[in-house]
Amino acid sequence: MSFNLPNPSLLGILLVISTHSGPQLAFKYPEDLSSDGKIRGTADTAGGASSSSDEDDDEEDDDTGEDDEKYSHLNNSRIDPTDGLTTDDNFGSNPWDTHRLGFYMGTKKDLILFLDDQERNRKHKSSLSSRSTKKLAHTNNFLERPIFGIEPAYLCEMLAPPKKMCNSRFEITIDDKIFLGLPIQKYDNGSWRLKESKKKDIDDEVVIGKVEVPSTDTSEPEPVSTLNMFHLVFIMNPPVIEINYRIDEMFHYVISRLSLVLRYEQLKVDFMSKQLRIMFNLKEQYKETDLLHHLISNSPLCKIIFDCYNSISRSQIANLSINNKLRSFQIPIKTEFHSLPEPTVPYLPGSHLSSTVNLLGNSGLINVGETTRYGQNTNILTSNYLQNIDLEEGTNAADDVIYFALLLLDDPESIIRDIKTEQDSTLANFINMIKPTESLLKLSLRNTSLDLSQIRSFAFHLIYWRRARVIQPLSTRSAYIISPMAPISINLFNDIKKFRNTYPSLPSLPHFLKLISSPSRKPQQFATIIPSKDHRDVYLEALSWLIRYGYVTQLQTFIWLKISRKIKIKVEEDMENESLSRKRSGVSKSISVGTDNTSKDTNIKPADNTISMNDEREIENIKERLKANSLGPKVSLEDDDDTIILDPGRATTLERKWIKKIISDECKLSNELIAIFYKLLKYMNGKSPLELLLLKENISRTELRKLLLAIEDHIISVRHW
Repeated sequence: MSFNLPNPSLLGILLVISTHSGPQLAFKYPEDLSSDGKIRGTADTAGGASSSSDEDDDEEDDDTGEDDEKYSHLNNSRIDPTDGLTTDDNFGSNPWDTHRLGFYMGTKKDLILFLDDQERNRKHKSSLSSRSTKKLAHTNNFLERPIFGIEPAYLCEMLAPPKKMCNSRFEITIDDKIFLGLPIQKYDNGSWRLKESKKKDIDDEVVIGKVEVPSTDTSEPEPVSTLNMFHLVFIMNPPVIEINYRIDEMFHYVISRLSLVLRYEQLKVDFMSKQLRIMFNLKEQYKETDLLHHLISNSPLCKIIFDCYNSISRSQIANLSINNKLRSFQIPIKTEFHSLPEPTVPYLPGSHLSSTVNLLGNSGLINVGETTRYGQNTNILTSNYLQNIDLEEGTNAADDVIYFALLLLDDPESIIRDIKTEQDSTLANFINMIKPTESLLKLSLRNTSLDLSQIRSFAFHLIYWRRARVIQPLSTRSAYIISPMAPISINLFNDIKKFRNTYPSLPSLPHFLKLISSPSRKPQQFATIIPSKDHRDVYLEALSWLIRYGYVTQLQTFIWLKISRKIKIKVEEDMENESLSRKRSGVSKSISVGTDNTSKDTNIKPADNTISMNDEREIENIKERLKANSLGPKVSLEDDDDTIILDPGRATTLERKWIKKIISDECKLSNELIAIFYKLLKYMNGKSPLELLLLKENISRTELRKLLLAIEDHIISVRHW
């Protein structure tokens, strides 16, 4: 078991609707949802579903399988006239061709065998034709066939919940099948959305109050002008140990979003009602022909369900045309990891390992792989189920993405062709402009025809379509290492040839990897392996190739701010001195006030310059208040360990005193370095790489290096991906 591997576990999709005449099954795909949980006539899914049928059909299929095996040689084999046996060698064309010499060398036995085979072939074709007719009849009434042993009418009653249970997640388990969906119910005000105006027009009241008389003929098309509810139900059978996770991701990424898009189109243009009308008309028109084929070919709604099933069940992106608008739905595949998984936990070969995946981890654009070693929560639902993420605005994605570069996962021409955009379109021009060595921010400055919002939107779309991934801009001054997740034991043999064909002038793939990350020395800047300036571009291209296929990842620097015991003692002494100074200041002020009051009172004469009893009490009260309101927290030095500030960007009062002591007294930083230090401070959390600081804060490597040397005794530095 691994949540890193795609497993949609999708068996089928049902469309259940409800009108004044009650609930009914409008469409289902695949056509045959048999009782054993397997699907016949469709490609295998990632969940392991395969083809099957009911008992009668199983017997016919068994016979068919035997016949197919028995007569399969008629199409791909030849008859050797020398021995009369069928062989699989491709000796030549038809041996019974009169233009061949072997035709005249056959015996009577050979001729009899040939004629017998011809007769069996004719019978086999006749049998196939008969079964095709039976299958056609089976197809035409596919909506009435039991669904996993359940009558459709009874199942529809369960899948059409009461009004109070609609417009929220619906889940029901029957045997080992999970029926999951988001039933969309029309509200009492006649609208499909609750926030619409509650005022009803007269025409609306007439339509809503119209009573339909049910037809006695159940084969008559159902009027859909009184559509009250539609429910797109996904049938799943995930492994028991993965049930909660698989149904959560299916609902979050596909079901809720698709259902809300259909609700939006129904609200705006009465989309569902019109499509159901088309569907019922097709059912009437093609009763005696291949109904399923005509429904998928001529009904956009059926085509949506058909495409959605075929793509999602294969863990692909479902590009659906809904009311002439292209909408994309998918369960993101986990090819991004911010920490190394357990050795026993499988993952897809060529996955990427980098801390920068946290940038998009909560945006819905990617699905970060599990990291059970570090207690990563596998629950992906960090946001509301019904939140319909709009990639156009990018409100849920990190703003920092503009400081990063895009790495295309295919060549630009293939991407432009696959996403079916025009060669001269704005998106195509953007794809051709992408360079892995250039951040999106610099790209926007270089090309004034695209503003930053457009670039960000295009970038999010390419990431969502699995055509690109976010990386830090490639640089010859950065260090790179062989990824611990590199597919060396799986893909290296084939990739050696691919790398040689792509970069024939460079060292072989194994030698190139050894140059990047040699076990005999520490990782160095990528520039150290480039022979000359003339080789710079091709070496960077090869580096991007290695990152694309998961062989290499960037080595990054992370630091923490360390507070030594010496700093703590000095700050505590400063706090004590400040407290004593305040005490003395308070006593002096009190004595001064008492003396003034005494001198003003002519009837009271102080004896021998002594303080009165009232003055003594006041002084004691001041001392007590000073003790109770001691400035700063109490610092315990029982443990002689140093302290690491985990989040210096939100430092406490005491932590700020420690930091100030370091930069002013210990390191004596100049004003220029102090300004850089405070820019760096929020990155000293062990989570944000210093390479990101260089990209965002406009700090040069020279300035950063100078600062790190000045404070090196007060930081802890580590380097990893």
